[in-house]
Amino acid sequence: MPEPTSRILVLGGRVLSEGADPHQPAVSDILIEGAKIARIAPDLSKEAEGAVAIDARNKLVYPGMINAHYHSHDLLTKGTTEELPLEIWGLYSRPQNYKPFTLAQVRARTLIGALECIRTGITTVQDMHYLYPDTDEYLETVLDAYDESGLRVVFAIQVSDLAAADTIPYWRELVPADLLAPIAGSASDPRKLVDFVERQLNRLQNSRPRVGWALGPSGPQRCSPEFLGMMADLGRRTGLPVFTHLYETKAQAVQARLRYKEYGGSLVTLLEKTGLLGPQLNCAHSIWLKPDEMKRLGEAGAGAVLNPNSNMKLKSGVPAMLELRQAGVRIALGCDNCGCSDVQSMFQAMKAYCMLAGVSDPTPKPEWQGAEQAFRYATEGGARAVGMADQIGTIRVGMKADLVIVNLDDPVFMPFNSATRQLVYGESGRGVETVIIDGRIVLHDRRVATVDESALYEEVRAFMPALQDEFATVRGRNARLLPHLFKAHAKAWEQDVGIHRYVGRF
Repeated sequence: MPEPTSRILVLGGRVLSEGADPHQPAVSDILIEGAKIARIAPDLSKEAEGAVAIDARNKLVYPGMINAHYHSHDLLTKGTTEELPLEIWGLYSRPQNYKPFTLAQVRARTLIGALECIRTGITTVQDMHYLYPDTDEYLETVLDAYDESGLRVVFAIQVSDLAAADTIPYWRELVPADLLAPIAGSASDPRKLVDFVERQLNRLQNSRPRVGWALGPSGPQRCSPEFLGMMADLGRRTGLPVFTHLYETKAQAVQARLRYKEYGGSLVTLLEKTGLLGPQLNCAHSIWLKPDEMKRLGEAGAGAVLNPNSNMKLKSGVPAMLELRQAGVRIALGCDNCGCSDVQSMFQAMKAYCMLAGVSDPTPKPEWQGAEQAFRYATEGGARAVGMADQIGTIRVGMKADLVIVNLDDPVFMPFNSATRQLVYGESGRGVETVIIDGRIVLHDRRVATVDESALYEEVRAFMPALQDEFATVRGRNARLLPHLFKAHAKAWEQDVGIHRYVGRF
């Protein structure tokens, strides 16, 4: 990909800059020099000689969105499942349930996810990635694909040391041993896992300009206390943000009560005692938290990354969004796996957040301003989560030039009454015309400037028939397991964990 154009001038757009009116932002110009925003003011055309001009009249310019929770490793399973509980859905999506993908397939799936993000106005993604196989060449292929696409990524290697069957309640008890063996997994040496992650950080941390790093202990329910303590130590030494899955399902809350009695049955206490609870921590999902656990997250400066679409499809429940805010928990939004939410769209995530918040409490709350909150969580909130609040997430002088331009000549914005409300409740991504990342034009007039999309799609069409045969084989294997897994799931639902996070009679 070429280096940034030295100067870009965005002319005459309505700019949702820092402090702008969220409904009727003023018309202004934006001058970009190198990778950063140099000036924001009306009528800069005389001061921008030699700049590449982008006409933004009758268009809305807003900061690129941050998808703060995503896994690119299962993208090729997109569209293969309907709603299933998370613990069962994982048998269809986990990379280790299939033969290792070729490097060409790894590159292709990473690019497809990156391009979908770009086309929906996402300029930064946090990829919590399960490396299978965990080789240097595999990792470099993923990072090279992100670099090729132009998308900014904050990359975390997802790691855990417990056997899968020991992290889900009642699987050992209710699934016959011969059926469980192929999916049970095995425990890993925690020291080797941490050494692997640290070696990759030392080797690659500053190797690509738009690749940042985070740590990714998969979840406290999947990690031994020893391993969590090692990851906490690595976090202190590197200063990197930490992402983990926390209380995504009721089964995880049940597992906490059963396995971690010495921590009061609380995964938050486990995180605290092992040194991970603090401002660096970001907890994906955060649904089955008790009120005191929310309070402790807020007091520690930790964050929650909410993924409402995948939570609904995976039957996980609804996070206590209002209570999380009231507890002072930092909030960001994410789109999660393509294998469960099926699409990388912060427009969908923002709207689902607002809709679910609306039905979480019947009391009218005029101060709620849901669309403005959702937009901030998708931009500023995501920037805080990935540790880049001083660089991305808002439009102001000195920030990275990560901008999105949406055409207002569209039925969604006609009449134009509110920029944030019509973005959050109406936009689908159809209006995204131009995307600038790090001062590079990666999408213009809806055409991707970095990747030959036609060639990429032909490549995917060529290798998918063999993968679809493999998907069918996995479905057949899982069919024999399902009756037993459903019994384990039902038994978990029978347990009282002291809170309710589900819509309906359960």
